[in-house]
Amino acid sequence: MIAVVCENHPTLLFAARELCRLVNRMTGTLDANVMFQTPDGADAILLEINPALGTPDPALDDAFDIQLNAAVGKISGSNPRAVLLGVYAACRAVGCRFIRPGTMGEVVPHRTKEDLSVSLHQAASFRHRGAVIEGADSVENVLDFINWLPKVGYNSFFTQFMSISNFLRNWYCHIHNPLLPAEPFDETICQQYEAQIWAALRQRSLLHHAVGHGWTCEPVGIQGRGWDEVELEIPPETEALLAMVDGKRQLFHKIPALTNLCYSNPIARGKICDFVVEYLRAHPGIDYLNFWLADSIHSFCECENCRGQSPSDWYLLLLNQLDERLTAEGLDTRLVFLIYYDLLFPPKMQQFKNPDRFVLMFAPISRPFSHSFADFQPAPPPEEFQLNQTPIPQSIEENLACLKAWQQTLKTKQDSFDFDYHLGRAHYGDPGYCAISRILDRDIDQLPQLGLNGILSCQELRAFFPTGLPNYLMAAKLWDSSRGYEEIAQEYFTAAFGAQGGAMHQLLEEVSRCFETDYWFRGKALKNPELAARMKNALTLADRIDDLCRCAQTDKPPQQLSWQYMTLYGRYLRLYTKAMAAVAEGQQEEAAAAWKEFCTFLRTYETVLQPVMDVFRIQEIARHTFFPS
Repeated sequence: MIAVVCENHPTLLFAARELCRLVNRMTGTLDANVMFQTPDGADAILLEINPALGTPDPALDDAFDIQLNAAVGKISGSNPRAVLLGVYAACRAVGCRFIRPGTMGEVVPHRTKEDLSVSLHQAASFRHRGAVIEGADSVENVLDFINWLPKVGYNSFFTQFMSISNFLRNWYCHIHNPLLPAEPFDETICQQYEAQIWAALRQRSLLHHAVGHGWTCEPVGIQGRGWDEVELEIPPETEALLAMVDGKRQLFHKIPALTNLCYSNPIARGKICDFVVEYLRAHPGIDYLNFWLADSIHSFCECENCRGQSPSDWYLLLLNQLDERLTAEGLDTRLVFLIYYDLLFPPKMQQFKNPDRFVLMFAPISRPFSHSFADFQPAPPPEEFQLNQTPIPQSIEENLACLKAWQQTLKTKQDSFDFDYHLGRAHYGDPGYCAISRILDRDIDQLPQLGLNGILSCQELRAFFPTGLPNYLMAAKLWDSSRGYEEIAQEYFTAAFGAQGGAMHQLLEEVSRCFETDYWFRGKALKNPELAARMKNALTLADRIDDLCRCAQTDKPPQQLSWQYMTLYGRYLRLYTKAMAAVAEGQQEEAAAAWKEFCTFLRTYETVLQPVMDVFRIQEIARHTFFPS
């Protein structure tokens, strides 16, 4: 018998159960069991919290020490979450791989008890390592993804808006798929699902980021939990609190989440602070409350009072006021402030009064993805900011110049991270998923030079088709930045496909070279015959992928599932290529017809691809760019 011994802590108990489960699967026995003390004469693995593992902040920074000899020894972590990370790292060290969410993503080798020997001491290269919910998701999708996060080294998850109802509704109402009937979904069901999701985060002690969008509408009684237009009768007392743009105080483009308030108005600021306090009281356990302004450009108030300071100055003034309220209320939740759109341009007058409260979030949403942060030299400082007129930075150089300007403006060094979009939109422009993975690899290499301590990936949770390489690489690299693309990719493809993983990797590298990520990401139907010809080379590659699938052999169910997905990928690639090549050739009617055929394929096979492919999201992006409906 192997006793896995731990104290009565929810995350340690979960870690112990997971270790027993995986050890029993590896050894083919049921000999590993969780206990609170070591029984006489039994082999034991002790799980324990040890804050003295050399991390800057043991509560936030993850490190573990693993010393096992034939399934006897100790796994220590700097905090409960790090113990769980250490358990999964020990299993990876003896050959386990976690290639995608769900039990069919676990590749578990056969091992004897004597094989379970590991000596490993590691600390995460970056503090911030996580993902942000986007797209369309069932509650099972979200729970599977949360369960997968610590298996590969992630430590954080972000639930956007006051409620994630928008992302759940996108799935349960089967938006953009008329072949699937809508399922029951209302506020009561949503609250039940959210309770399960929050419990899953607590069970694993994952760092919980919350909200972000909504603070500029919900405090004044206007619900904003997505990006849909609304028709509302707004009372005069509420209208007076909205930003004045082009002489009018109204919802910006009829969308609450895009609407700023009049931040020079103390009533508006007071309502925001009151609402934040109420929200935190009602939602204990949030580690990072993301406090953002409106999700739009050129929407800041133009009234005479607001013109007295820049948007970023009003933002810091409001953040300082919020910090004072939280301090008075005895709330120590960290606040994440966002430099994004107009807020990329730094303040001129305000400074943080209590900088330890705040974490800087750099969100270069307009950056390209055909190049990495590492490809560019420092740029000149950003141009002088003009209210609701200054163009938003488009290049990597311009975005990084804004980040540097903020860092130089703030008198104290802030904890900070990159909030980025590799898997939010851009990845659909790289159907091989290898080019975007290489950009991720090089971006992460550059983070220390940029003064950024990790990434939160704003992404579809179901971004594992054709493979999970980008997600897998991001987790591995954020944990250990010394690892490189080739090593991680070889590890992934071998785990996901078995002996023929290298051949599949090579084919997908060739697929990625046929496309230009930013052609999709920029969403402009520009004529580009050279790119169209390059795209058409993918048609031959689709044939070769089909041939490889026909001769694939493996006895491991997770790998068999990988090959099953690839049998559909050949058709996906042909239809996608046909549509996008027609766009690049300037053949709009042919492109629209081909895209319709592509969408029919996606909708027909959505129930098969559902765990790995967000059919809603790719259609939603295309609907606003190449193929408006």
